[in-house]
Amino acid sequence: MKLTKKIIGWHDFQGSVDITDPCYDRDIWCRKNDVSIADGEYMCITWIYRKRGKHPDRCIAIIGIYLDGCIPDQKDMEIIGQIGVDAELAGFFHNKPDYDDSQWSDFCDKLRDGDEWITEEGFWSSSGYDDGCYPVYASKDEIGVINALEIRFI
Repeated sequence: MKLTKKIIGWHDFQGSVDITDPCYDRDIWCRKNDVSIADGEYMCITWIYRKRGKHPDRCIAIIGIYLDGCIPDQKDMEIIGQIGVDAELAGFFHNKPDYDDSQWSDFCDKLRDGDEWITEEGFWSSSGYDDGCYPVYASKDEIGVINALEIRFI
């Protein structure tokens, strides 16, 4: 499967991330909370799958964050768990707040254009083909500190 890299921008996650569908509150079982990562600026990338043919299709296959823009080989990354997706969105947040109805409505208003977003809250994208359970992969440096993360939708 051929994927196209799309660099969305850079974000400083301040040493930890919540990996989740943004609709979930902190106490939901299918999030990964407070995952410790190396401090620094992370390049935020989506990897796009394009189905060719009579009925072309495009979806985000992978969303990832990479310290200093260093992208590890996928085969060298290890699975660290899974997350659930229910709003067809997932990503990486530093201390993602629990939203009340009004805040969730405001959050959703940001989603009018595109399939991926970076804001002060974090970096997230649409989730491949739909809702479901998706694996989270990590790359670690020589002392075991996470320096790259991916959610693989396809």
